Amino acid sequence: MGKKRWPVRTITDMLSNEKYTGDSFYKRTLGTPFPVVKRIKNDPDKVQRTRNHHPPIINKETFYQAQEMKKMRSNIEIDEQGNRVRKTTHYSMKQSITIA
Repeated sequence: MGKKRWPVRTITDMLSNEKYTGDSFYKRTLGTPFPVVKRIKNDPDKVQRTRNHHPPIINKETFYQAQEMKKMRSNIEIDEQGNRVRKTTHYSMKQSITIA
């Protein structure tokens, strides 16, 4: 069933969203009162989770392994104050070659 070739974006979404592991999450964001009407992140302790809510498409080990790989390949780091900053090395995943 389904397509023989899957779009890269579909695979990326599946490896980025935890709902494909079979769990459901509720109340990740909250709405601010009218008239501002913005979405803000909820406290991670208050997020509601339902384990094994539906059949998984990918297993949890694969999902968490993909998250680690994405974090390792990312050009963004978190500094001591919690700010997101770019790594100081350009093309950080490529190994530097020293020419003698």
